[in-house]
Order: sequence, then structure tokens, then C-alpha cells
Amino acid sequence: MTKPVLAPSFCQVAWVVRDIATAETFFVETMGVSRFMCIDHLSAKDTEGTYRGKPGNWVCHLHVAYAGETQIELIQPVSGDSIYQESLDQHGDAVQHVAYWLDDAEFDAAIAHLESSGYPQIQSFRLPGLRIAYFDTRPAIGVMTEIVGASEAGQELRRTLKAGTF
Repeated sequence: MTKPVLAPSFCQVAWVVRDIATAETFFVETMGVSRFMCIDHLSAKDTEGTYRGKPGNWVCHLHVAYAGETQIELIQPVSGDSIYQESLDQHGDAVQHVAYWLDDAEFDAAIAHLESSGYPQIQSFRLPGLRIAYFDTRPAIGVMTEIVGASEAGQELRRTLKAGTF
């Protein structure tokens, strides 16, 4: 099996925060991010979400924008058990993960590569056109790593986010 080269697919820095409105205001008013796409009350039960190998019970708010070529993601846990709540409990408002955006065809190989490299999958979910998985890379880099596998519909969503036309 060829090792996936993930570095060229780097796309995102994500913060877990207690107050998503305050964090969003900071990025818009202070940093000049134009606007965020907001998915409030995203739930594990509606997205085939998992947590630590079992069906998840988490709910969160997720807001995404672009700053140049990099996605800015803000996540506020609402309820349930999740990597987001773990991060907030342990570190407060902080960067929680970095992400890599891949074509859907590369997703399974990237998962296999990270797991065989000793980084277990901790949480996952699906959105239309997207498969998302998180890996515990904290021992190596201090934060989790997210892999996004995007179908053509997911790639179109990314283009829409970058253009701010949502």
C-alpha cells in the first residue's frame, strides 16, 4: 500500500470554544474574515456520528469560513460526549484540530495510513458529500487531526465556502 501524502491537502485550523458567537465576532471584526457558514445543532444521530467506536450522542454548533486558502472552523459543544467537549474541559477555548481535505477516493487509504501509523480514529460523522474522521495525533503534534473525504458535491460545497456564496 502506498502511503498517502496528506501535506498538500492541508486546509483547516479548528477551535473549540465555549461561546461561538464571541469567537465568530473576533474573526469577522478583528481578523477580517468575511462571513461564516453556520450549522447549529449538528448531531451525531443525524450524521451517522460515532465517538470512540460507538454511536455518538453529541450535539454541537459548527461554523466555517475561509481566511485566504485556509478554513477557519469554530465548534461549540452543546451536549453529549465528544472530542470537542473533552478538549474544552481539558484546555478551554483552544485550537483542537487541523484538517486535510481529500477526494473521497483517498479517504479510506488515509484512514488506514493514520491508524497503521499508531493514531487511532476517535470520532466520525457524515454530511452531504463529506465523510469526516478525527484521529488522536495529540502525542505527536499537540492537537487532533481531521480527514475530510469529499465527493464532487463536497468539492462544490468547498468552492461555495471559499467564494462566500452560501
